[in-house]
Amino acid sequence: MSNMARILAAAQKAKSNSSGDREEQYFYYPATDVSGNGSAVIRFLPGIEEEIPFVKYYSHGFKGAATGKWLIDNCPTSIEEPCPVCEANSQLYNSLTKEEARKYGMNRKTHFVSRILVVEDKKNPENEGNVFLYKYGTKIFGKIMDAMAPAFDDDAPIEVFDLKKGANFKLKIRKVDGQTNYDKSEFDAPSICKFNKDYSEDLNIQKFIARDSYKDFDTLKKRLDMVMGNTTRVKPEVRDDDAEIKDDDGFSARPPKSQSSRKEVSKSDDDEDDVMNMMKKLVEEDDDIPF
Repeated sequence: MSNMARILAAAQKAKSNSSGDREEQYFYYPATDVSGNGSAVIRFLPGIEEEIPFVKYYSHGFKGAATGKWLIDNCPTSIEEPCPVCEANSQLYNSLTKEEARKYGMNRKTHFVSRILVVEDKKNPENEGNVFLYKYGTKIFGKIMDAMAPAFDDDAPIEVFDLKKGANFKLKIRKVDGQTNYDKSEFDAPSICKFNKDYSEDLNIQKFIARDSYKDFDTLKKRLDMVMGNTTRVKPEVRDDDAEIKDDDGFSARPPKSQSSRKEVSKSDDDEDDVMNMMKKLVEEDDDIPF
């Protein structure tokens, strides 16, 4: 199986899978102006040896109405283990409509993490030429998949994570109807990326799906019960003036005050668009990929 097909297959698994502060300084997010607009040019970098160049994981973040306490934790379903928050969320979905249940914010948020090279950052040129971790949501993930497996025959696929056959990504951030929007972001024409640098341990993307990054079921359940204020688990607070404003890539425009403003929270896995169906044939017919 070619490297391209391996990445596509991993993306298919990530799409269909149903199941720290120190790191934040390595996440990259372009500066935005007072209107919430910003831009940068980045390059998605390859993995180490046989490593898939991205990881996918889930998290939870919500506040209990009775206690005012926050539960902000990684979701164990990321590593195919049961999660008490997901179980509690399922109870909400069984007793309420889908729209009502979502207001309580207990659903999983989806994250992808890759290593990137900052090619151009006009507001912070000191970032140029440096490697960061980049956390993104389903909107940008969909653009990556569209580039690797285009829907139209006259669009040549791009090996996004390849230094020779990949392409720079023009990241364009806008405010549309009060929400952050990435629709104008796009890949440039394929070009060679002159990059020859070993990744430091701080840029290890596998740590986001390592077992020690997740609480065990009982520990997370105790935290959930504390946040809810009792063991019967009252419903969490419905967001109003303290609500998170979600953009179209799933990032939170108003994160909890205890978090850095650079932390992004991706939206529910239930809201993921089905961008992977078009990839199935390419994964199965690896020899037909024109690379």
